Amino acid sequence: MRALTMVLTAALCCAQVVRCEVYTSSQDLTAVFALERRLVAALNNYVGEMEARLNRIRRYLHQYEQVSAEGASTEEGIMERLAGNPVHAFHLMKRLTVDWKHIQNHNNIDDSWRGVVEALSGASVGSGANGGVAGSFRVRLPREEDLHGAAQALVRLHDVYNLNMTQLVRGNVWGVESYAELTAQDCLYMGKHSFNLGLYPRAIQWFEEAYLLAGHEGNATVSQDQVNMFLNTAIKAYDEQVLGREGDEGSLPLHTAEVDPKKFKYRLGSDLTPQEDALNFQALCRGEQLLSPEYQASLSCFYDTRGEAYFRLMPVKVEILHHNPELMVFHDVISDKEIETVKTMAHPVLARAMVQGAQGKGNTVSTTRTSKVGWLDDSLHPLVARLGHRISLLTGLSTDVAAEHAELLQVSNYGIGGHYNPHHDYLLVDKSEKELLHNIHPRELFMGDRIATFMFYLSDVTRGGATAFPRLGTAAWPSKGSAAFWHNLKKSGHADTATLHGACPVVIGYKWVSNKWIRERGQFLRRKCGLSPEE
Repeated sequence: MRALTMVLTAALCCAQVVRCEVYTSSQDLTAVFALERRLVAALNNYVGEMEARLNRIRRYLHQYEQVSAEGASTEEGIMERLAGNPVHAFHLMKRLTVDWKHIQNHNNIDDSWRGVVEALSGASVGSGANGGVAGSFRVRLPREEDLHGAAQALVRLHDVYNLNMTQLVRGNVWGVESYAELTAQDCLYMGKHSFNLGLYPRAIQWFEEAYLLAGHEGNATVSQDQVNMFLNTAIKAYDEQVLGREGDEGSLPLHTAEVDPKKFKYRLGSDLTPQEDALNFQALCRGEQLLSPEYQASLSCFYDTRGEAYFRLMPVKVEILHHNPELMVFHDVISDKEIETVKTMAHPVLARAMVQGAQGKGNTVSTTRTSKVGWLDDSLHPLVARLGHRISLLTGLSTDVAAEHAELLQVSNYGIGGHYNPHHDYLLVDKSEKELLHNIHPRELFMGDRIATFMFYLSDVTRGGATAFPRLGTAAWPSKGSAAFWHNLKKSGHADTATLHGACPVVIGYKWVSNKWIRERGQFLRRKCGLSPEE
């Protein structure tokens, strides 16, 4: 109403104040008709502006109704499906950063808008949609960095998994159908992100798709001429990159897009180059088999008591994924009820993943790992201590946190395209004596290095999310209730560089894991030294 009052006031402000009646004079009536013409013109402008505002709101509502109409019958099911789809997640970020800003800016002057503002203030939602965790938490609107992060996640998924571009923009993400389609403007945005990351072949693919979509849309979201400028720039940059490698015989492909799976020979071992590590990692993420048939035939699954009376009546299901270094998966070692309890405890303490800063000084937000993590002390809940004891029985290593034989239980939740680049878990063995003395906290030295890693999988993942070991040529795929285990150090105490591993990006769904890093201290009589430095 306030907006309408302003319009009417502006239209009438030029009218002269008349102290007597006007119907008795034709001159006065002519002036009143002229006044009404100005008023009608002002009202038409107002109606046009209001219709434009309403159309923005209707488009927003239509987009939401379209994506929320997919499949699931319950609100929780709808939220899980939307939050677990990277294209839906990107559209969510876009709606609440770009579209919402336009709607809000054009409606703040209206009194009737106050109810919408109140709906956003003090908002909190149940967290059951985020993988079934009970409780509620405060929600903030996404910011511009969230939109950039969602776009980079889509770019990462397209690159790592070599997703079919035509299917992706029409809502088919690695075989999972949805209404989550992309516009020409969206593809142009993704192409820019790919270009800025140096992924020129991928940028070209995004720009080519944007050009085609712009034609189908009648240049509604972006014009073909605009797209063509970016496409030519990306082609030129890629040509210059290719020319720079001419004459470099035996050079590896710089991009996944350049790999011909029928001709390219993957190499395994501890002496791989960073580029070979990256290519192997991405191939394993896509589910490609890098181990020879003969080696695969030597792998096995069996029941085992782990030398413990505790498992005598219910032996552990063990799967061997690699022999030396040994990589194994224990199946059904944590129940659904225990998993939900762990998630519930972790949710209030989840924060963006941090990594050790330069020269070991402090921690910094990770750009190589997109997840949130929380740490659970054994004293927080009896279950945490029980899980620590269970890990000790399964591994034969001490997990006594109070004696500093192991770290606190870490819980991680991976979001849109959540990933962790290939890395080693050991912290100290690859540092120089100077670094150890000046940059490492004395407590870390006292505990010793991370001798082993034990990782619970707290959820299934619809697509993606494997733990890939590029130098071993194998991967552990998330299976709710299972756990992966490997040693980071050889028996000699030297680094086992073959244990390089990373978390493949989550394509569809969500991923929860829980890590227990076991330290050298306390393992003196549990894992004895070998006779050779190479053992």
